[in-house]
Amino acid sequence: MQKLLQAVRWLCMGLAIIVFAGQLAMVLMRYLLGVGFVELQDAVSYSFAALVALSVAVTFDRDRHVRVDVFRQTWSESVNQRIDRAGDLLFALPVFGLMLWAAYPLVKSSWLILEGSQETGGLPGLFVVKTCLVILPALILLIVLKRLVGAVRRSVS
Repeated sequence: MQKLLQAVRWLCMGLAIIVFAGQLAMVLMRYLLGVGFVELQDAVSYSFAALVALSVAVTFDRDRHVRVDVFRQTWSESVNQRIDRAGDLLFALPVFGLMLWAAYPLVKSSWLILEGSQETGGLPGLFVVKTCLVILPALILLIVLKRLVGAVRRSVS
């Protein structure tokens, strides 16, 4: 599991570089040279979409996701851990389970038609980007299950 998440982290870093360099190149080409490429625009859009989706799992795994820490700062570590486990059970499992269930048909149909860009002359391969809609909830569910199993093992020991 850790190797998979490490690979996703590296992929996110590569996607961030593609987004930055591609956007910079698009701006420079458009305003300095007066030319633009739909393919480059699609590459930046695809990379950004994949980056946003996959970085959710990376930040969730590293416990760096957004949360309201107004009360959390004053509570003990054990209380915070219980609240995190309750949040995993009550929110993360159902929400990301529903997301996986709802996204699967969309991604499946996208793969069946090998969906490409909506722009004329754009990049093919939008179906690969849409696959992130299934990868994201699957990764989150795996992370949550890993945490819950670890918490049960610690409480039994």
